[in-house]
Amino acid sequence: MTKYFTSDKLSSARSENSLLTLTKKFMQLIRSSQDKVINLNTAASELGVHKRRVYDITNVLEGLGLLSKWSVSSAKWIGGNIDEHIGSESDNKENINSCNEKIISKEEKDLDRQIAKLNNKINELSQCQNNLEKAYVTFNDLESIPSLKDKLIFTVKAPADMVMDMPKYDKGSYKLHLTAESGNIMVYYVSDDPHE
Repeated sequence: MTKYFTSDKLSSARSENSLLTLTKKFMQLIRSSQDKVINLNTAASELGVHKRRVYDITNVLEGLGLLSKWSVSSAKWIGGNIDEHIGSESDNKENINSCNEKIISKEEKDLDRQIAKLNNKINELSQCQNNLEKAYVTFNDLESIPSLKDKLIFTVKAPADMVMDMPKYDKGSYKLHLTAESGNIMVYYVSDDPHE
């Protein structure tokens, strides 16, 4: 499952305790501390969260090479200019939008590749002589479809470039438009009464 970054408004309590918000506040505490060293117990107290939450933040920052733990309860910023990493709210929104665009672009390309593969498979299947010999539908096939019971049924034989348009009208009213440039369109009424 793909996850998207979002800048949607969260409830204020949840927003204040989000990992991103807490990380920013934690980094601001580091910025204001002497020698960029912070006591993790003090940080948890000032942020109003459990120490476990502060350890989550320090583990991520340490993994990124921005923070070094000096002891169980203290850490030092080693990531250079901390202001470059905190960023403004508009910078964060731009980064989120950029990430979303990249994710969507990648997914579009993946979908385009999958559609192309499916179209190739359909072409292969439709050009195989064995498949062409069996490319028909019988009345019994149509009759076996439960949703078609007691319905008027029409079949259409048309060239590959046929376009079908079925505008949405009020309930119970249908109009179907079929167009093709490369040949005739044949429409056949299939009896809704098998005894006819």
